[in-house]
Amino acid sequence: MTKDGPFEGALAETPFPRLLFDLWRQERSGRLLLRSEENERALYFDKGQVILARDSIAPKEFVSVLVRKKVLTEEQAGRAERLSEAQNISPIKALSELGLLSPVPLWSLLESFFIRRLFALFDREDGRYAFDPEAALPGGSRLGQLSTPDLLLQGIRQMHNDGLIVRFLPSEEEPIRVTTPFFMSLLNFEPPERYALQILGDAASLRRFQDRSELGTRENRKILFAFACLGILAPADPAPAIRGETGAPGAEHGRILEALNEKCSFIYKFVSKEIGPVAGSVLSRALDEIKPALGPMFQKMALQYDGRVEVDAALRLSIEHLPEDVFRTIIQGYDEILMAEVLAVKKTLGAAQETALVRNLEKIGCV
Repeated sequence: MTKDGPFEGALAETPFPRLLFDLWRQERSGRLLLRSEENERALYFDKGQVILARDSIAPKEFVSVLVRKKVLTEEQAGRAERLSEAQNISPIKALSELGLLSPVPLWSLLESFFIRRLFALFDREDGRYAFDPEAALPGGSRLGQLSTPDLLLQGIRQMHNDGLIVRFLPSEEEPIRVTTPFFMSLLNFEPPERYALQILGDAASLRRFQDRSELGTRENRKILFAFACLGILAPADPAPAIRGETGAPGAEHGRILEALNEKCSFIYKFVSKEIGPVAGSVLSRALDEIKPALGPMFQKMALQYDGRVEVDAALRLSIEHLPEDVFRTIIQGYDEILMAEVLAVKKTLGAAQETALVRNLEKIGCV
């Protein structure tokens, strides 16, 4: 997927939920077109968030669903349909004109209807997709905006295509890598998903995870598929090259560590801009709170004057010679640090500033 331009591909190669995640992470705006032999669907995005568009609602079907769910009676639906035809307005507006539904529950029902009509896309393997950043939503067609990560999780919970799920997971015996991305606090996990994430962190493979989990195999796989689509779960990195070869991993270790510290520094500057010198105390307190859970390697970590986090001065000097498993432990620790700092921003500055920070962090560093 290109960062700014149009792109296309096959759903057999990139599942719909992973596509949603990529568009959200890259804050893409435009139209996603999904084509199959049976139909064509269009979704609009604004900086990575899914737009609830008037053209994506089938009004007559929506009213029929309301009757079937006993939100409306047949008589009320008939009145709305007659008014819609008489005044050439949408059935949705007719419901409001007649006072059959007040605006807040009406919009909630529209969102629920829109989301449920998308669930079939999560199981789809056939067809192609194309994203056009130049395609704009017609004026007046925007009814609202949905959280893409929430939609992604809701859709995966409703999936039935077990074959698709299994195909995009690492094999059961393959070593796995679990990360804690700094946008984790924006993900509204259900209790079973939080439970699975807790025990997954200590599992060397999916087989070990399945053996430890109290959830059934099918539910475990759906949760793991969600983690994979969100970039939390992936196969472990391939074995590093032999030390001393051209392009040895030591230099790469330093680059990755520098990129992570660029993010830490950006958070410090972001908070300082809002609250001034107190930023250092806020972030230092966040580090102190998670320090006991990070293990011996992080007990000497400290916030530097520019917001970078120094785990240990000796570690900085030996970064190019660390064993790969030790370096992975450091990376996992920095993931926890970044998440703790983002949460500190939410507590101090509010959810809106937290969201703005996460969006900007995507553009900082390169890991």
